[in-house]
Amino acid sequence: MMPTGPAGPTESTGPPSTLRASFDDLDGRTVEFECEPTIASHWVARDILAGKTYPILSFVDDVRVVLDVGANCGAAAVYFGHHYPDATVHAFEPGSPQRAVLERNVAELRNVVVHPVGLHATDQELPLYFGSSDSGMSSVIRTEWHGDEHEIVQLRSAAAWAAEHDVTSIDVLKVDVEGVEEDVLQSLSPLLPTVKVLYLEYDSRSARRTAARLLDPTHELFVGKMFLDQGEVTYLRKDLADHPGATEWLRSIFTPTDG
Repeated sequence: MMPTGPAGPTESTGPPSTLRASFDDLDGRTVEFECEPTIASHWVARDILAGKTYPILSFVDDVRVVLDVGANCGAAAVYFGHHYPDATVHAFEPGSPQRAVLERNVAELRNVVVHPVGLHATDQELPLYFGSSDSGMSSVIRTEWHGDEHEIVQLRSAAAWAAEHDVTSIDVLKVDVEGVEEDVLQSLSPLLPTVKVLYLEYDSRSARRTAARLLDPTHELFVGKMFLDQGEVTYLRKDLADHPGATEWLRSIFTPTDG
């Protein structure tokens, strides 16, 4: 069961510039989500909370460990936290403005743990350049979409972090890290065969090719929106790709509905 679509942008009862989205959880309760004060941030959160960006695959069960790498303001962390109440959701966000909003959004979710670091190939400190129009574009790789404003953030080796926290398998992995997807995936490569569902946003053809090389032995490309240098894709572990529920899920999204 997916949540109902979130409401349109509304002014919050907090700071005048804050926007909120809302959705109904699995118990029918309305959950409000705080966005950063941009329309782009609101629409991104809306699609995530509606289950459009990271669809929950009901035939994938026994989800215990979820990694949200690049949590931003927490839409995916909130979404996963509500849909996987028996799992621990690890939300990684190095940017302090985004993390402050993230922490407020997950404050009532006991199964979501916020980590004030980003994941990478190695332990290091790097400048995080703020996106010129939206925090979701913040990156340790400076592009024409970034100005001079930045902060120094802590990055951890994904492999080292997993070892330190006794994470030996990952059920659901979401990676949206604005240009360092290859570093994260390569660092986590020993654990990738354990991942049941992987949601990936890639920002270069090199990242797309690296993901395919690392995942092709153990996963199938299940669904996605793909362009040459950008895309959002969902990979499914091969044993689950053969599950009857996978075919049914695909049929449901391609079957026209009346009206």
